[in-house]
Amino acid sequence: MSDRVTSVRARLADAEPEVRRLATQEIPALPAPESCELLLVALADGDWRVRKEAATIAARVEPRTAVVFAVARALGERDHIGLRNAAVEALVSIGPDAVPGAIDALTRLDADGRKLAVEMLAGAPTLPGMRALAKCLDDVDPNVVVAAAEGLGRAHLAGDEARELASAALTRLLGAEDTPSRLAALEALRNLDEGVPWSALEPLFADPLLRRPAIAAAGGSTTPRAVRALAEACADPSPTLSLEATLALGRSIEEAWGDDDLLDVAAKTLRASPQAHERLRELAKAGGDVAARGAAVLALGLVRDPDDVAVIADALADDSTADRAEAALRLFGQEAVEPLLVAGRTGAPSLRGATISMLPQLALAAGASGAVPAESEGLIAMREALSDPSSDVVAPALKSLAIVGGPTDLAAVARHVSSPDPKVAGAAHGALLAIAARHLETARAAATGVDPRSDGALTVTIVLDALARAKATRPEDAEFLTSALTHREAAVRRGAIEALASIGGEDVAVAVTLSLADEEPVVAHAAIRALGRLGRAGQLASLAATTRDPIRLASVLRALKDADPERAFAAARPLLRSTEAAVAAAAVEVVGAIDVEARIEALMGAADHPDHEVAKLALAQLANTGDERALASLARAIEHEAEAVRRYAAELLGHEGGAEAESMLRARLDRERSAEVRNTIMAALSARREGEAPA
Repeated sequence: MSDRVTSVRARLADAEPEVRRLATQEIPALPAPESCELLLVALADGDWRVRKEAATIAARVEPRTAVVFAVARALGERDHIGLRNAAVEALVSIGPDAVPGAIDALTRLDADGRKLAVEMLAGAPTLPGMRALAKCLDDVDPNVVVAAAEGLGRAHLAGDEARELASAALTRLLGAEDTPSRLAALEALRNLDEGVPWSALEPLFADPLLRRPAIAAAGGSTTPRAVRALAEACADPSPTLSLEATLALGRSIEEAWGDDDLLDVAAKTLRASPQAHERLRELAKAGGDVAARGAAVLALGLVRDPDDVAVIADALADDSTADRAEAALRLFGQEAVEPLLVAGRTGAPSLRGATISMLPQLALAAGASGAVPAESEGLIAMREALSDPSSDVVAPALKSLAIVGGPTDLAAVARHVSSPDPKVAGAAHGALLAIAARHLETARAAATGVDPRSDGALTVTIVLDALARAKATRPEDAEFLTSALTHREAAVRRGAIEALASIGGEDVAVAVTLSLADEEPVVAHAAIRALGRLGRAGQLASLAATTRDPIRLASVLRALKDADPERAFAAARPLLRSTEAAVAAAAVEVVGAIDVEARIEALMGAADHPDHEVAKLALAQLANTGDERALASLARAIEHEAEAVRRYAAELLGHEGGAEAESMLRARLDRERSAEVRNTIMAALSARREGEAPA
């Protein structure tokens, strides 16, 4: 016996738990069979911290087969609950390699041991494991049946065949006599995101103990009878059941969106029930369940009662319910404008801003041929909002006027371009640019007679940019903008550069070049971008060869991409292997944005960069290309020695879609020894499953 084995054994017997925990960390480095023996000692420790450490390191103890069957035997330990639970956790940590041991344990353990084996099979989902769980639905012990049903709720992580097997087995279990088994089956089917036939669910609605989970399982169903039953259940006297029905109805409404006949079934049922309508109003108010609030708001949109607009408007100010509130208000159309304005005037700034953001859609709906009446209530409200003291109101008003504002709004919008609040200033810039582009004559008048060194110069640079983009430039415009390049305010100098880039020409390029030395980085970067728009590829290529600052280099490469993508690619490609991670990352970003044949090969090379963050960025760019060769890099990355890279590759494969990506994930899941990476892979597989659900 080696000195190290002797030392670990002695420390595992120490009276201090922390000494035993630290000793446990050394077990994977010990030779067999002592490593397996001491792992079991640690799993049986009296302190939970030591047992937790032992379960965590179990995946690194060799030989794995001997470890699996030794730990699986511990599932039959009747007198040491801590050991049994730690054994389950250890087997889950080991993963798919532990499945044969757990399946074997099912044939020889008592009911308690079988239940633990079932929990292990659920924790490391595989097709053989799911087959074993399906058989356990016939176990004589009801606790084993319930545990097996719960485990089958993770069958989607073991592939389509496992999911289909689990779905069929769980649906059959709904016909069982004992309520706990049917409850577990309903929950598992919900986890699988499987649509349960209404014929299997309808009988359960009458059972008080099964009504709630049956309602939840019916969520998303698009059969008229199911939609009607869910709408009726919203009026249930039990607040809990009513909430569950609202959530389920919300999912069905989303699934049925665009099917007017089916939505009409829900609308008529809700309108016919004052109790359901009132319950929806209660749930739509802030302070309760967020998901239920969103579902209730959507349902109120179907009812289309003007008295509900204020409640729906409140949901606009909450990011978690704003989308559903917008959809509900669109169902009202122009009928919502007046009550929406009333609600907005008395609400908090966030609410006022949210209502203002909705007005362009509703104002356009109220106008003829897409035009907005000059004195419409919505347009008047947008203009009034520009005087609000809160930026949460002013910024949305500016964005709304960018969509529907007229020539008379130019002056009011222009007053905000110099706002100290970046959110307001940015919104004003966009609004002024948009309105000027629609009303060129008024814009030209606004740009006339202003001193390029005055406080009003910023407004003129934006207006001249709009005129240049509309090909309505005059010779004096470039003169004004060139003079504005010496303005005391950096925002004016930057605006002048952007407008000059829209005008174009050799003289403009010379003037912009001088701004490369501007002391304000925001102006210098604007000059770099402008050179790209002006097509100054040679000049930018020289800058790329001499610039070392990664942020500036990234700007140069992006600008070169605009001027000459091929030269940008040539400049960026050698930098992909830069030892300076920030430089390599900038090169990856630019190369990934240039659609040339050599891009994939270049990014595949960068995916092996020693810096893991650069490698991950290259993988992300490869995934965005949609090229089938990108999968080859992701396949290599998911085998990378670094856990961080494997985890990121798993995430990307989860978003990639397609049978090949799923196959890679499942193949790695069967071999992955890191519990963290396995969890990421299973999450990726779950995300793919959710993404396949009907929109």
